[in-house]
Amino acid sequence: MIQIPSGKDIVLLSKPSLLAHEVNLKVIDSKQAEEFVADFDFNQKKLFVDCDEDAFLEISPSMTLADKHLLWENGKIAIEPKDLNSILERMPKLSPFLAQDEFGKDLMLAWGKKESLLHALETGYGTYFSRSRNGKWVKGEESGHLQQLKRVYVHLNPFFIQYVTEQKGAACHTGYYSCFFRELGKNQSVSFVYPNKVGE
Repeated sequence: MIQIPSGKDIVLLSKPSLLAHEVNLKVIDSKQAEEFVADFDFNQKKLFVDCDEDAFLEISPSMTLADKHLLWENGKIAIEPKDLNSILERMPKLSPFLAQDEFGKDLMLAWGKKESLLHALETGYGTYFSRSRNGKWVKGEESGHLQQLKRVYVHLNPFFIQYVTEQKGAACHTGYYSCFFRELGKNQSVSFVYPNKVGE
């Protein structure tokens, strides 16, 4: 049994397979999320939920893929400066930031600002915005579980950032490799994806 938080934006990720870098994203409200889970076809698709229960990962082989644009790869900006500036200008004040490992496994979904993206492009480390700290958050700067970026993509409709990264240790603060460590099933069942936390 999960408890979808009320009054928050809920992120729905959709992918054709569990290990894929192709991904679509939609932001919905908590009521829409409750209806989505209640009506979900568990016979045809898989559904995972993150640690905060405010992001869902749907595995749907028949989904239609949206375009993405490579921004940065292995330490180098991959687009023209004017194109980067255009993207930064149209970037919302707060956007979803998705981190995936090099095999396409989804690690975590957080939120970020323009400053988060610029810091990531400058340093090569997964960077977000912490609403609880009201400031920049470099994943792993305290725990050592850093995200060393390999590629950074931008999706424009809707706008979100996609990191492809080498994950040091656990991506989730709970100790699991991924924040999407629970799979939902019929009759509100919940099963754990990983038998152990990282290091156990």
